Amino acid sequence: MKRYSWRAVFLLMLFLIRLRPSPEVSVQAATPPDFETLAASIGRAEAWYFINGYTDAPPPAAQATLGSVEGFSPPQTIITPVLTATVYLPLVVNHFPLMVERRAIWVTRFDWTTLNAGAQPEHIDAMVANIAGAGFNTIFFQVRGAGDAYYTPGLEPWAARLSAGTVTETLGMDPGWDPLARMLDVAHAAGLEVHAYINIYPAWLPSPSAAYGPLAPPATTPPQMFDRFTYGPTHPEHPGEYGLGWGWRHYDTAGNPMLLTWGTYLWASPGVDQVQSYITAIARDIVTRYPVDGVHLDLVRYAGPAYSYDPSSNAAAGDVRTPARDQWQRDRVTALVRQICTATHTLRPQAWVSAAVWPYYRNNLGLHTSSGYDDYFQDSKGWLTGDAIDAIVPMLYGGGNSIPDDLTNWRLLAEDFMAVGAAGHIYLGIGGYYDDFTAIVQRIELARELGAPGHAIFSYSALDSRGYWDDLAAGPYHIPAQAPPCCGATGKAAQP
Repeated sequence: MKRYSWRAVFLLMLFLIRLRPSPEVSVQAATPPDFETLAASIGRAEAWYFINGYTDAPPPAAQATLGSVEGFSPPQTIITPVLTATVYLPLVVNHFPLMVERRAIWVTRFDWTTLNAGAQPEHIDAMVANIAGAGFNTIFFQVRGAGDAYYTPGLEPWAARLSAGTVTETLGMDPGWDPLARMLDVAHAAGLEVHAYINIYPAWLPSPSAAYGPLAPPATTPPQMFDRFTYGPTHPEHPGEYGLGWGWRHYDTAGNPMLLTWGTYLWASPGVDQVQSYITAIARDIVTRYPVDGVHLDLVRYAGPAYSYDPSSNAAAGDVRTPARDQWQRDRVTALVRQICTATHTLRPQAWVSAAVWPYYRNNLGLHTSSGYDDYFQDSKGWLTGDAIDAIVPMLYGGGNSIPDDLTNWRLLAEDFMAVGAAGHIYLGIGGYYDDFTAIVQRIELARELGAPGHAIFSYSALDSRGYWDDLAAGPYHIPAQAPPCCGATGKAAQP
């Protein structure tokens, strides 16, 4: 585990402090939050990268020995200049029978981009070579962090992390190449599926500090989501579209809108119809223009139990928390999931729609956890039983010493989700950051024992920094596996 630097600790303190846009006043938290507290605010993936100091740049790769295992030959990555929509099978072929098992890996924007240098296509090529060589068959490739695009716009501007410079200088700047197109080309040639991984309700992520630019995004074409929803088309400095002021954001129970804060997501409210339609349009645009094999949703929830009491939600559901209002909020999130699933299947019937979901569905297992259902209004099991989605991926990982990092707890959480496994596919999330590779193997074996049709490992950086590619290829992935076929126009995933 990487030691905290003074800068990382300082930024960690700022993460959970809400600062008003103007003037910016710094108020420090008394103590840094633990992983679960931070994850509640910014997401489990983001919390892991932040705590480990990897939000500025990915960790260095370990000295791996990929291909050195006797009898193992990693597949060659073939790069072609033109995307083609084809049916493809894994290129890893040997004398073992072919399994059907989803072996997914999360590749976030923090795995291959930095705040200080432009991203290069070769980063994509190297990642695919490692992923394919290890025996994975699916990549959840992040294409939207917070109202930005790691693909050719589209409805949202080019992501700032793709080009060298501050956020103010580089948001909306064309990097000269298309990361999603490159990933699709190279990964498909290597026999891998690519699912476009989208952060759903985060609308903007301000810079880590004033050194990187102002709190609000600059004006861009197309407009960033902050401008699009806040301002109207005739606003002189930041042309937008909807002109809703602050009314599209999360509001707390006291009626205060969520404010811009250094390094912390600004969340859009599921209770605003324009937000729901806009996010669905983003998914539709990606599926229309790119031959993705799926759409993978993250942060498809509310920011916490105190949100959102925005004007639209209060008008529809009242301004006092009640069981009926809680259900209304869950229904809003479920409605968006269903809209994205329907739009995806209409345009690309064989594409999957999945979601990374909070690892604690209800606080009823004796683990004293938060609850996706009660605290974040995320009814992930209900999405499956109600045919709103094809698959869910419980994020059964933490910071190295959090609840899912205990193997007994991991199994208890996995069993709880697998209780509704007959309703659709459940791919169990596994941390890839353990210093002992056995911990990963144990969880893969448990997933198979419990009847899960696959699993997903978090994350590329966690594995790469430990050089676990050859360990996977020679160990739990030594028998090749093909990803399960999807769903057809019915929207119901095939069972293994």
